[in-house]
Amino acid sequence: MSEEIERKFLVKEMPNLDGFKPLSYERYFLFKNRFVEIRVQKRGDIYEFERKENQNNLSTKKIKFEISRDEFLKLKENSVNFIRRKSYIISKNPSITIKVYDEKHCDLRRIEVEFDSELDAEKFVPLKWFGKKITNSKLGRDSKLIDLSKEEILDLIQ
Repeated sequence: MSEEIERKFLVKEMPNLDGFKPLSYERYFLFKNRFVEIRVQKRGDIYEFERKENQNNLSTKKIKFEISRDEFLKLKENSVNFIRRKSYIISKNPSITIKVYDEKHCDLRRIEVEFDSELDAEKFVPLKWFGKKITNSKLGRDSKLIDLSKEEILDLIQ
């Protein structure tokens, strides 16, 4: 089990992504409640099963492992909802990615910053092109985002 420590923000000013190669995600949710989510995803050409458990406002514990394409296709049939997005790695230390969403979520552009410790996360100063902090909002977690309508997403982005 690994720990994931993140802060999330809206994009205020989109940086130039020329030269950055996006990684495509298809994420299908099999189960979710306030504390746990279980999902399968296709990340590029890799198929994964993932279980995430909320620890606090910044941290989640996760178990993730590769599965076969056939397992992925079978499990996704049982999904309650899905998200498709592209991810652009902007920097590695700290890890900063921009998530660009598709379909009903297409107006959402989210920045995710991953940290080695909660102290590093708390000390982090957002860059000038970062917008509103959304770490613990409905826009900050895909498992909450899937329940929103396009209109609700637009209202929350404003």
